[in-house]
Amino acid sequence: MSVRSLILAAIMVPLLAGCRLAPASVRRTLATPYKPANVYLREAVLPKSIRRVAVLPLPQSRADDNQAAGAALLGPALVAELTKRNAFEVVRVSPEEARKAGAGFWAAEDLLPIDFFDRLTQLTGCDAVIFASLTLFQAYPPLRTGWKVRLVDCRQHQTWWAVDEVFDAGADKVAAAAEAYARAALNLPNPLLADTGILISPFRFGQYTANAVAGTLPAR
Repeated sequence: MSVRSLILAAIMVPLLAGCRLAPASVRRTLATPYKPANVYLREAVLPKSIRRVAVLPLPQSRADDNQAAGAALLGPALVAELTKRNAFEVVRVSPEEARKAGAGFWAAEDLLPIDFFDRLTQLTGCDAVIFASLTLFQAYPPLRTGWKVRLVDCRQHQTWWAVDEVFDAGADKVAAAAEAYARAALNLPNPLLADTGILISPFRFGQYTANAVAGTLPAR
């Protein structure tokens, strides 16, 4: 082996080792930010008939305290992110209104009362309804948040948009997307919360996931 080859080998070994041992912050900088993939769109553009959408309360599990706490925490965050999209008028349905419509905490796959959509339309004047549930909520690092969301019109009961995603802050692509969201959208005064801090805050990370879900809505 030539002297030049020996020198190159001596240089490359620590460089390759450094790549393998690169800190998480460096890996996140190099990672492509995550985009939700498990998304269904009936059409690329929402119909003009869907102008006012009711958002039902998130179901809260009686068997899973973490999920129940997460649903109570992140329900308003999802409504806020849907509202920011300006795709339709968002009407947040209270638990009392949901019960009047014949439901409490319902998911789209649940067996609904036969007149559910008619009663909800009378109460809210909505053209469609969003069923949303928190399928996973892990409030300790690595944070994990799962969403299942579906938009169904009140007349034909057709699904126009559906998302079923789990966001894992331990994945570099998800962490990169969360940090990018924090820098662009949260404008937090505390620098510890403006970047990597979002990966240890269940609420801030939940905001990112709600934003990512809402961002998959069909165009208007």
